Amino acid sequence: MNKVVLITGAATGLGRATVLKLAKQDYKIAVVDFNDVEGQNTVTMAKDLGAEAIFIKADVSNEEQVKNYVQQTIEAFGKIDVFFNNAGLMVPFRLIHEYDENEYDRIMNVNVKGAFFGVKYVIPHMLKNGGGTIVNTVSSNSYKPTAYNGVYSMSKHAVNALTKSIGQDYQEKQIFAVGVAPNAMLTNIAANATVTMNEEIGKAIFVTTPPNIAATPEEVADAMLFAMNNSKMLNGSTINCAGGQIFN
Repeated sequence: MNKVVLITGAATGLGRATVLKLAKQDYKIAVVDFNDVEGQNTVTMAKDLGAEAIFIKADVSNEEQVKNYVQQTIEAFGKIDVFFNNAGLMVPFRLIHEYDENEYDRIMNVNVKGAFFGVKYVIPHMLKNGGGTIVNTVSSNSYKPTAYNGVYSMSKHAVNALTKSIGQDYQEKQIFAVGVAPNAMLTNIAANATVTMNEEIGKAIFVTTPPNIAATPEEVADAMLFAMNNSKMLNGSTINCAGGQIFN
């Protein structure tokens, strides 16, 4: 296949699950994360499956570090065919007025600015290469916010809009963008959000969010691969991957 994929937030969870599925399909893989120990572990797992893979440590909210991870990928593999713009974070559930500025900035810097910086520096290389695919991790919160999760929901609405904008602006250049919007996943990021969970918050989430089936990262990774392999037809859209949760 000889395709090159660059994946952010690839040390654990959905990112790692996607790396390991792609490793079995003969992709060359750049693994990007701030967690160097788990990032290196992911690379080792990918190599054990026969893939060529490298790890690049980066904070996706830092523009210079984003430029660096893109450049290192180009130096190692010569091109970027697929960019999986996956890095993101959540903070504990709370009401809008309870967020402080530092929490707001952390979420927006990683989830929005990080996603923007990624495509800003990947797209020029895709243009030189005659096209490419961008897959963004969005969230079911971009359709209908979960209770007590307002700022995270705001950030994922922005990533959804970014997906549509890329799809509109670059399709004639053969660059296609697709979003995938999971709901509850069994990951550490989701677990960290529940530290403030109590009966009131739990009830509000149940009332405002239809029931769904919590997915494993491996199950959602299958949707990511589908998006990557069908980006031309799915261009500019976001796939609802919410385990039976229906949005109006």
